[in-house]
Amino acid sequence: MASIMTTTPMSGFILAGGQSTRMGRDKALLDWHGSPLLNHMIGLLEQATDDVKVVGRDHLPDRLPGCGPLSGIETALTITSTGNNLIVAVDLPLLTKDFLQFFRRTSERSTRPVLACKIGSQFPLCLGIKRVVLEEVRERLARRDLSIHGFVESADPEILSEAQLREGGFESSIFKNLNTPEDYV
Repeated sequence: MASIMTTTPMSGFILAGGQSTRMGRDKALLDWHGSPLLNHMIGLLEQATDDVKVVGRDHLPDRLPGCGPLSGIETALTITSTGNNLIVAVDLPLLTKDFLQFFRRTSERSTRPVLACKIGSQFPLCLGIKRVVLEEVRERLARRDLSIHGFVESADPEILSEAQLREGGFESSIFKNLNTPEDYV
């Protein structure tokens, strides 16, 4: 009898509540090949998760405004109905369906509470996060320790290196984000 592959339910969240100060305008509304960047990111995440929500906008504002992406992560983990979650920033348009599906599978298999990719010394805001870290996120917010880098490092993460990503067929350039008008050109 053939075994049936099942996946654990996974919610997807796009963090789109930033001020876009370096860009000078709302990054989520930038034109990306004929539609708003936010729509592009929703379409990508829909191909890799069971449900997609946008955090930081009218329908789901950050629960703690002004606290950066960690507040968006806290909002996502507070409202999620799944133990496994994929959280990405709105400004990572070069992510691909294949990468996000690979990332989901890796996150599902991981016994660690956080899955992150390390590009150089940075952790791009594309994270597999289990709901069990919600209290740790809340504690960091209460201390005003808002560093995503610090959160990832302290969360007993599984880290995918650039070499591991290349072995999987993915280049680190997919994590190029749009922060300034020069990045967008």
